[in-house]
This record gives sequence, structure tokens and C-alpha cells, in this order.
Amino acid sequence: MLWTVVAGVAVIASIVLGRRREPPSAGWNPFGPDFPVVALAATAGYAVAAAVRGQFSLPDAVFAALWPAMGASALAYAAGRRTRSWPRWAGPAFAAVGAALYGALPL
Repeated sequence: MLWTVVAGVAVIASIVLGRRREPPSAGWNPFGPDFPVVALAATAGYAVAAAVRGQFSLPDAVFAALWPAMGASALAYAAGRRTRSWPRWAGPAFAAVGAALYGALPL
């Protein structure tokens, strides 16, 4: 639940920050240049957790990676606006943890 709240706040903050301080072409884009790495990390996080539970399927892993990947890219954008010390591995790590939490849920 906490991960979802943080991701949701990051998405809203990214949209608001992008509209206020930058031209539309330079605002937050969930499918930016780091998206493939973040999406791969989210897919891997979900795959590990779902495989441990015995519920893994490739289509579910790809679909389950979308929200964690978008939340991670928004968090990286919003945090990067405040400080330039945001590490490049933080976005993929946040996406992997979020997707692993989602994959661990009993469905």
C-alpha cells in the first residue's frame, strides 16, 4: 500500500511540476529514455515474486510491469527536479520492488 501511495504521489507531482516549470515538450514522459531499463527491472521483479508463488505467466509479467515502471519514472523525474544527486539505479530499483510486491499478492 505504501509503495502505491508513493508512486501515485510521484505521478501527480511529475505532472504538476512538468506543467508549471517546463515547456510541454520537456515535461515528464513516462516512456522516456530510461523506460526500457525500468520496465525490464519491473518485469524481472514481478517474475521472481510470481514464480516463487507459482503464478508466473509472461503476459501477466509484462502487464504488471506498466504501473511500477510508470511510478518509478515519475519518482525519478520528481526527485531529480529537486536534487541532482538522484542515482540512476534508483528508478529501476523502485520499479523492481513495486512489481515484486504486486507479484507477491495472492490473486
